[in-house]
Amino acid sequence: MSRILSIGAGVMGTAITIPAVTNGHEAKIVGTSLDEEIIDSINKNSVHPKLNVQLTNTSALLFNQMTQEDIDNSDVIVIGINSSGIDWFIELIKNFKVVNKKFLIVTKGLYMNEKKELDIFPNKIKNEIKQDLSLTAVTGPCKAIELAKKNLTNICFVNSDLDTAINLANLFKNDYYVIKSQSDLLGAELCAALKNVYAIAVGYSQTYFSKEEKIFNPESALFSHCVNEMSHLVTLMGGLPETVFSLSGLGDLHVTSGTGRNGLLGNLLAKSRTYDDIINKELKNETVEGAQTIKDLEHLFKKLVKDHKLPILENLVLCICQNEKLNIPWKDLNI
Repeated sequence: MSRILSIGAGVMGTAITIPAVTNGHEAKIVGTSLDEEIIDSINKNSVHPKLNVQLTNTSALLFNQMTQEDIDNSDVIVIGINSSGIDWFIELIKNFKVVNKKFLIVTKGLYMNEKKELDIFPNKIKNEIKQDLSLTAVTGPCKAIELAKKNLTNICFVNSDLDTAINLANLFKNDYYVIKSQSDLLGAELCAALKNVYAIAVGYSQTYFSKEEKIFNPESALFSHCVNEMSHLVTLMGGLPETVFSLSGLGDLHVTSGTGRNGLLGNLLAKSRTYDDIINKELKNETVEGAQTIKDLEHLFKKLVKDHKLPILENLVLCICQNEKLNIPWKDLNI
């Protein structure tokens, strides 16, 4: 039996432990200061209140209760916080010895490194924690609630050392959690973050109607254009273009744009609304990962759209950073 320690008691940080528990392993969920209600519910009722599923062989505690013994006894440590909590996680884990520990990261995001270059969260974690550890990314189409209910989910475990990804996958994979192992960590992580950005545009296109009948041609076309721009961006940044056309890219963009806050933001922007208006009303106090990525990387994205033909990204930056109404430049799109 292996022990899974998941830092982050949100829906994804918890849901990913369920396949491992199904396989006979043990899980411990670590909550942030915002997760007291969730931790209490897991310990008292074995239920995650947001997932509303029964958890077995799972315990929970708050981050300030976690000890070195919890770290030492774990075989896999899941990084399950949202992207805005990545610095909090790094400061927390610096207090512990994690040399040679295996980490599984479900947190998606990009950042500007010390060289003012775009970089991925696994590199940020390694560079700032400064301990020798192994990081495997989880990418691909996955809604936490569907996984928690043990519905068929097909995703990727990605590590530049393919054998490590395969070995970790063996702990989690089963009949309903099907895992493909890959080695293009840079490309997969770029896709994982960029799909949130482009899901806003796809969400915008989901609002096309002819009289009272929904039409699908614009959404299908824009989805294709978004995948094309993602492929161009990932290749520019050193990832493999084929990764974009795998579960990590195309597959994840499809599920993200069809559900979740990124697609919803796009839906609302299509009503001639501005980003500031929406974020202060319907999406107040909500984290919209795609919009946050655009804001965090505004300077870099503006340089990219100046130097390269990226019309969808260009208009998303204008919308999110300058509060302009979103425009889809159909005549400028090429495949």
